[in-house]
Amino acid sequence: MSSESSGSKTSHGPSLPQFFERYQPLIAAALRDELQPHELPLYTTLRYYLGWVDPNGNPDPRPEGKALRPTLCLLACEAVGGNPEDALPAAVALEYIHNFSLIHDDIQDQDEMRRHRKTVWAIWGEPVGIVSGNTIFSLADLSSGKLTDRGVDPATSVAVGRVLAERYLKMMEGQFLDISFESRLAITTPEYLDMIQRKTGALIECSIYCGALIGAGSIRSDELIGNMRALGRELGYIFQIRDDLLGIWGGPATGKPVGADIQRKKKALPAVHALDNASGAAAKRLRAIYSKKFVSAPDVEIVLEIMDDLGTREHCESLAREHWDKALHVIESVPLSGKSAHDLRDLGEFLLIRES
Repeated sequence: MSSESSGSKTSHGPSLPQFFERYQPLIAAALRDELQPHELPLYTTLRYYLGWVDPNGNPDPRPEGKALRPTLCLLACEAVGGNPEDALPAAVALEYIHNFSLIHDDIQDQDEMRRHRKTVWAIWGEPVGIVSGNTIFSLADLSSGKLTDRGVDPATSVAVGRVLAERYLKMMEGQFLDISFESRLAITTPEYLDMIQRKTGALIECSIYCGALIGAGSIRSDELIGNMRALGRELGYIFQIRDDLLGIWGGPATGKPVGADIQRKKKALPAVHALDNASGAAAKRLRAIYSKKFVSAPDVEIVLEIMDDLGTREHCESLAREHWDKALHVIESVPLSGKSAHDLRDLGEFLLIRES
């Protein structure tokens, strides 16, 4: 299947696979329902960050985000024969945990813009940003505890809660490793992949893992759950590697200029590959640029030229394809319900070429 099969091309790049439309109304309603009882101004910051309102609390007509992680959770639940609506409390928890991490990331990185809008801390200040992140994290815990209200058996509910806790702990470990990389020039590809498997991959793996646990319920087999978990892990790698490519070679759809991650001296996969493989004068220039306090536009051009000479972009794309081959093997070897195998193939192809 070609990349275009994931959706028609538009000026904003490939469109989302069609199955997203199947779940988005359910997810949007569940996310709002969880926040609906809370009226303090604190919760306006969360509704704003989720894209529902402007800073004054007025409805925002712009499209909302992809809700990738909750969508994966519902898809995995249905793929193993379950009712996706049963997984909604876990889906909400996943989206809230994801946004908790972004709110705090924005503060740590001092990013004033995300999703083409000002970040929480940039509007309300860092203390409110910290409290907002902690609040949505707490709401995630409350939501995941409501699985039994949907008829999920208690043992499965406890298992899902444990998986969520383990994976957001891994996410924090990955964030720590990512911060530690900022002061290092020598980072190996295996070290980097371990970091992203924790920071980004853990929550994507968790989305598939939890959905499969809920869908299979008490009759689940260890082999099926293990395969679904492995699928989630491979999709996590693909997602982050593509994110790294967009951070260097992205365009208008990302809201970032070409070379944005170079200017920030971010040690994403392209930088890791270039620093690890450059030699001679090119290696010296790279190390000098990544050791600077500020990276200039001419510096960015130099790094882009070196990456081009090294085949860095092709290397990253090839690595993403390797992980997609592993994911595809799982999809083709596991018995899945209905159109789920087709949907998961569409998802993988989309993640390889997404532009935002």
